[in-house]
Amino acid sequence: MNPRTLFIASCLALITSAFTFVIRGDIANDLGVTFELSKEQIGWVMGAAFWGMAISMLLGAGICDFLGMKLILICAFICHMVGVLGTIFAPHGDMAFAVLFGATFLAGCGNGLVEIAINPLAATLYPTQKTHYLNVLHAWWPGGLVLGGLIARLVVAPMIEKGFITLPEGVASWQVRMGLIVIPGVLYLLMVLSQRFPATERVASGVSTGDMFAEMFRPMFILWAFCMLLTAATELGPQQWQESVITRTSGMSGTLILVYTSSMMFVLRHFAGPLAHRFSPVGLLTVSAVLAGIGLYLLSFANSPITAIGCATIFGFGIAYFWPTMLGVTAERFPKGGAFLLGIMGSVGNLSIALILPFMGYTYDKYTVAAVPEALQQQVVAEEPANWALRLAGIEQVKKINSEAVKALPKDKDSDSAKAIVAAEAHGAAMSFRVVSALPILLVVIFGAIALRDKATGGYKAEVLMSRSEENELFAGGVQAAVE
Repeated sequence: MNPRTLFIASCLALITSAFTFVIRGDIANDLGVTFELSKEQIGWVMGAAFWGMAISMLLGAGICDFLGMKLILICAFICHMVGVLGTIFAPHGDMAFAVLFGATFLAGCGNGLVEIAINPLAATLYPTQKTHYLNVLHAWWPGGLVLGGLIARLVVAPMIEKGFITLPEGVASWQVRMGLIVIPGVLYLLMVLSQRFPATERVASGVSTGDMFAEMFRPMFILWAFCMLLTAATELGPQQWQESVITRTSGMSGTLILVYTSSMMFVLRHFAGPLAHRFSPVGLLTVSAVLAGIGLYLLSFANSPITAIGCATIFGFGIAYFWPTMLGVTAERFPKGGAFLLGIMGSVGNLSIALILPFMGYTYDKYTVAAVPEALQQQVVAEEPANWALRLAGIEQVKKINSEAVKALPKDKDSDSAKAIVAAEAHGAAMSFRVVSALPILLVVIFGAIALRDKATGGYKAEVLMSRSEENELFAGGVQAAVE
């Protein structure tokens, strides 16, 4: 067993997951054109990945210790490859939507299984530096977003468009870009197959399965899982909407903003250890929540590329440590829960994302419609039933701009009606960010209270589990000391 090789394999697995995320977004329009899908159908296809992650993490969390982290990663590779190939070779016609949805769901399952394996693996390999190494590991999520986005959008696509790469008849550019996911996938599989994996920290320490499940019902863990709902929604909800929102409010590509903030996050996560030592992990999360809330709120007012970059910088600093530090504290304060609790946290986070995305879309529509002048209301506003995710929030109908009706308006961009629609959509886009910016306020209160409680009781303390051999050595040492 080589810990460094296992850690690098974990990073490559996370890069593969990031590739599925960014390339899926990059080819979304191509899928709609190729398979004649509506924007709503494309939205459902994209969202399938989060449901796949949530479900696979929920189911996989309880069996990771039984199957072992190596087998979990092999299963992740299979899901990734079936998902990629299913998308590339999806049939045209009535089955297109179902196949694309299923393929994206499986790719999401691969992402979830990767998380199920690599999080407890990092915690097992570095038991005294969990928060730091989980942040370093998860630096490769934004790192993969940057790498995959730049290769797909700025290298492969232009080379194909300019004729430097000649494709066989019937092969499209989007299929080649989707195929890029295979490269890091095969690399992590080869490294995984060559290594022997350790038992998880919980198993090595002899913690029973009953004690593992009991950890889930501790009040502090329930509160921590609630915080995961808020941190995940604050971080990844706006990131998924950046292209649509920032492009309309500031005139700058939201994808470029995503690449920029992802680059920031990649660098910042390598310095999580010193910062967590300086502030404590919970203190770091408190500061992060303050910056995330301020950054997202200001970003909703950004109306130029310069202001968008400035506000996104604050937001990027805020969200950089959310996901890995939440997992790090889980591993440090609830180590008896092992891979199971880490999986539960990941599942909770993905469910939060899956639910916040349609809510942000609803907010977008709601405020856009409200900003349309009354003279245009009847011409361009349509009403339709809400999807099931919105119905969970008690929303039965959704009013939105009817794109077909807008097309029927005068084509002149300088016309009053055209300006009014553009302004309304910009307002609706901004409000989708502004509403979500309220979530970090609650996080600041909760994280701040926990940090103050820690300080009053002697500071942040991580619970370290000992293996059976270490316990025996400690017991033997105590007996020897007593005899002497």
